[in-house]
Amino acid sequence: RPLRRGSGEARRALGLPCSGSRLPHPHAAMRRSPCPGVTHQSGLSRVCNSILCAVCVAPVVLLLALYLLGWNERRAVCDVRAIDEGEKEVMPVGCGSSTAGDGGLVMFQCDLSKDGLQPLSPSGSAFASRLEFVGTGLETHIEMLQCVEKSSSRTTKDPIGGGTTTVTTYWYEVEWRDEPVDSFEFKRRMSDSFWDNCGVDNPPWSSAWPAKGAVYAPSVKAGAFTLPPLYVQRVPLDAQVTAGSMPPGWSKEGDYYKTQGGSANLAGIGQVRVMFKGTNWDNPRVTVLGKNTGGTLGRWTASDSWLCSGFTLRDLRMGSVSEADLFAALESEANSLTTVLRVAGFLLAWFAISRLFVPLEVAADCIPCVGPFLGNSIAAITCCVSCL
Repeated sequence: RPLRRGSGEARRALGLPCSGSRLPHPHAAMRRSPCPGVTHQSGLSRVCNSILCAVCVAPVVLLLALYLLGWNERRAVCDVRAIDEGEKEVMPVGCGSSTAGDGGLVMFQCDLSKDGLQPLSPSGSAFASRLEFVGTGLETHIEMLQCVEKSSSRTTKDPIGGGTTTVTTYWYEVEWRDEPVDSFEFKRRMSDSFWDNCGVDNPPWSSAWPAKGAVYAPSVKAGAFTLPPLYVQRVPLDAQVTAGSMPPGWSKEGDYYKTQGGSANLAGIGQVRVMFKGTNWDNPRVTVLGKNTGGTLGRWTASDSWLCSGFTLRDLRMGSVSEADLFAALESEANSLTTVLRVAGFLLAWFAISRLFVPLEVAADCIPCVGPFLGNSIAAITCCVSCL
């Protein structure tokens, strides 16, 4: 059937908006695109995919789930054993001598020191020569206001043939994102939703802006002891850091430094905001647990047993924490991890077993008229059976 010029079908076929494009308005309501995407999967394709999944994928996933559950139980036993042994072996020491408890598991509460720390800066950006911070680390948070694509999908079974039809609706909103979003990859870039809520494409991410992430000092002193990177990176970076001067084109608004990336527009797309955070020197006290080797802290390894070999202890917490509270926290965290991994392993095993029955559901879907009802019933039954 020929498409009538100006009809909705013709505009969809050409990738144009279903209705005339509108100029962007800053107060336009967020609306979903009137041009949803429709995809169809045939019954034969579903049957082939379900058999392939049941024969090839499900057994592999089931084996991985069983391995995860077994490994987790071993880890749980060995972690608790290492914590119990560490609690018996630990030697509380002071902050004045780096040789105290040399070669053994030590624990101390000392203040972090700035001695020997080199200034950290967001290198390769406009702030490189304007911000220098002495601390255990410097973290950069950077975001750009960008147009982002949202979608929701609804899949229904066809009454005849065992196929499925999926309708995906796309709409567009403006959000702060810490990574570049390529608006040219949007599925409905010419829709009214895009033009009403965004109106322009996202500008490129400039290499002159500070890079997202954190840089850390190679080591830091706590009392007379030296803490290597595995401890340094556990010190939280939660204190606001300000630049000594303002780079050209930037302004200070609250906790953020802001600039405009790309041309100004009604939606504000292209605005960039940056925040720097570092060590809070108002509260430098830390509680450290680890093996003292010549004044440098590291992992302490528990003694080996038939099941357990190579399990270690080391920890750093802010503030002064008592020995009893520290080991109680370590045991509680180990138990929490055990529970999470048990649930994950169970869900993975349930998913794998349920995939074994999917071919039955798809085969029932292929029965005319009553197929979808039978398929849904089989899916519900096999879901319950898989849990057993």
